[in-house]
Amino acid sequence: MIGILTFFQCYNYGAYLQAYALHHYLLENGHDNIFINYRKQKSIDNELKAMLYAEKQAPLTFIKMLIKISKFKIYQRKLSRTHWISNREDLEAIQFDTIIIGSDQIWCYSKEWGGIDTPYFSNNLNSTHIISYAASMGPDRFDARHPRSIVRLMKNFKHLGVRDTNTYQFAKQFGAAEPQVVLDPTLLYDFKNKIKKVSLKNYIIFYSDGLLPDQVVIDQFRSIAKEKKLKIVSIGKKFDWCDLNIIAPSPFLWMAYIKHASFVFTCMYHGLLFSVKFNQPFAMFLSAERQNKCLDFLKEINLQNRLVKSTDDLYASFNSGIDYQPVNNWLKNQKEISETFLKSSLQK
Repeated sequence: MIGILTFFQCYNYGAYLQAYALHHYLLENGHDNIFINYRKQKSIDNELKAMLYAEKQAPLTFIKMLIKISKFKIYQRKLSRTHWISNREDLEAIQFDTIIIGSDQIWCYSKEWGGIDTPYFSNNLNSTHIISYAASMGPDRFDARHPRSIVRLMKNFKHLGVRDTNTYQFAKQFGAAEPQVVLDPTLLYDFKNKIKKVSLKNYIIFYSDGLLPDQVVIDQFRSIAKEKKLKIVSIGKKFDWCDLNIIAPSPFLWMAYIKHASFVFTCMYHGLLFSVKFNQPFAMFLSAERQNKCLDFLKEINLQNRLVKSTDDLYASFNSGIDYQPVNNWLKNQKEISETFLKSSLQK
């Protein structure tokens, strides 16, 4: 049995869908697997506090956020998982033939809800065959000074699959195995009949966890939408300047809203990935801490010109198409590399 240790029990669309994708990809390829349901109580409390604190003054939005959390819990229960484990010591009581750590920014030890959490680096895990798949450091830089415990634990990985160049440099520096850059599981799995229908037409998706572009860019964004007779729809969070806020869609309905949109404007990594997956016109705005993963992927697919730093960039993105043929060719090649990595790393 394979155990997967990743972020699957938080309230983030990309986190849930990457976990779902890896779980079902492995099942469809003959590998029984189960999620290791480990998460510290501190991490849970901090995420809930961050989600709900800002909405306390808006009762209706607060209720919708509670509905969003409830929906995530329903979908999380549909995944095969162990009993909840909240401390590292109890992890050692469960033995697995193989443990996959990842995907997602599970190696980001400075920004995540619980701080440094060494099981994501292989500590307290009961298996002789530990690998990573599409692991990321997120905003943490490979050339920073890292905690000694993390550096030591990197030697335990038999195979190292990483998601971006920054994490590749980190794994190459401290790992015992040669790392391989692989695709996020959401680009490995096709989701088949999971994509739902939506009733909306002629709309632009705005997807952000709270980060906003400059006000002049927002004003330009609204002006372009009005000019093109498109409705601005925020999914997952409320923004007063959007025409419609859909705060609590299910994970698969969230995916459908991106697939059927006329345009996507986002700062989120999986907002980018699903736009590319569905060959959608899109634009991105970024903070410095998201450049390691998002800008790296944009460079790989040669679409850095979709990055918005000014109103001119946004206007250009809306009025220029994307030739997805070279992007899809690259994705096809990377999928073969990723599948080969997974197949070989799962063989002891």
